[in-house]
Amino acid sequence: MREVQVRRYRCRVCGGTCTVVPWEVTWRRLYSVAAMAWALALWGLVGLGMEAVRRLVNPWGHTGASEAGRWRTPMRWLRAVHQGQLLAQVHARRPWPPHWRSRQVAAHVASVVAGYAPPAAPSPPLNVLAFLGAARAQ
Repeated sequence: MREVQVRRYRCRVCGGTCTVVPWEVTWRRLYSVAAMAWALALWGLVGLGMEAVRRLVNPWGHTGASEAGRWRTPMRWLRAVHQGQLLAQVHARRPWPPHWRSRQVAAHVASVVAGYAPPAAPSPPLNVLAFLGAARAQ
């Protein structure tokens, strides 16, 4: 977990504000794009259960009682990818069939993002490539 300080600017004419953040910070998300891609890869490609993925990716050890045993956030990420609000080029260039289940979509998104990773020898596992490719896929 990392705390990020952001700069905010206010327009002297209209009073509107603008926030400037590092490139790896995604608008209105608590996770970096790399962490999101890694979580989707662990679930979709590696086949881990959502609770195991949450333990690996989520920096907060405690969750509320209503969230015990489930993690809905990755489903929100998949919806955002589908709507073009996150990793917009993934669904635009490589759409998936509407009948696919969420785990299939997660595997697809992670695979496409992994394709953006810089070449390495020896090649790391796909879930690592998804993490590395996320920055370039954004």
